[in-house]
Formats: sequence, C-alpha cells, structure tokens
Amino acid sequence: MDDALLDLYSARMKALGTEVREDRRLPAPTVTVKRRSPLCGSQITLDLLLDDAGRVAATGYAVRACALSAAASAIVITAAVGCDVVELRQIRDLVRAMLKGEEVTFPGGRWADLEILRPAQMVRSRHGSAMLPFEAAVEALERAPETGLETGLETGSGTTPENEFSPAAGGTA
Repeated sequence: MDDALLDLYSARMKALGTEVREDRRLPAPTVTVKRRSPLCGSQITLDLLLDDAGRVAATGYAVRACALSAAASAIVITAAVGCDVVELRQIRDLVRAMLKGEEVTFPGGRWADLEILRPAQMVRSRHGSAMLPFEAAVEALERAPETGLETGLETGSGTTPENEFSPAAGGTA
C-alpha cells in the first residue's frame, strides 16, 4: 500500500467508521435520502428530523460503505445536528474544494474531524466516497418539505441520481 493510502486510512478514520456500523434509523423522520457511490458501491440512507426553523434536530442512518465513506458519514451524522441547509452547503463545498486541491480551513468544533479527510485529496478515485454523506445531507435539507427548497442534484461528485427520496408523508422521487 502506498503512503497516500496509508495516510488515508488512519486510526481515527477507522474509529469513526465503527461508529456507523449499526443502523440507527429515525422512527418518524422529516425526510429520508438514499445515496450510492457507483465506484465503490458505498451507500448511505440518511434520515433527518428538522425543527421548525429548518435545522437538523436529529439524524438517523443506515450506512453500507467503505472505510472512507463510513468515516465521512459519522462526521456528518454527528455534526449536522443544529445545522441548516446554508451551513451544510458551506461544509460540503469546503470538502469538495479541499479534495480538488484548494487550500481550505475547516471550522473547528463539531466539524474538527473533517481534517481526517484531507489525505483523500491525493487519491482522486476516492473523492466520490468522501463526498457521499455531505451530498446526501444537503440533498435531504433541500428536499425537505419544511425548507421550501426543491433544487436538483449536484453533478460531478461521483454519486449517482439513483437515489431515493422520501418526505415525511412517504413516497419516492
């Protein structure tokens, strides 16, 4: 294994990945989104419960993913609580910019673990895996009935639109 891959699969990344091994779905989410990465087959089902202000009040999940997607999912699942769509878009865009090689400074606090994703910058084939949960979270907030937003999927991320979307009333789009 080369140095870039060794750096990528750090002990902290592995530890984060273990946090999402068991499914923890929400019984009555506001919105559920399912995303899949075609390259590695990683899949995340993300449940969000939103408060009256459109902020994430609780998260639920089912993650079937590689170590990188699992670790990124653990970060999003934990740190998204309290966020609105604007903040999650900013975080998603920072991660995407970092993966493209841009110099970015990640916020500290609940987002401090974003630093463990930095080695993925050197392994282009893993970018879609790293982005998977960030895109799922933004998509969920954009599609949630309470936000009033109905924007399309981002392109060029390495994830596919073979995703499922379920508002609180049920259904798939």
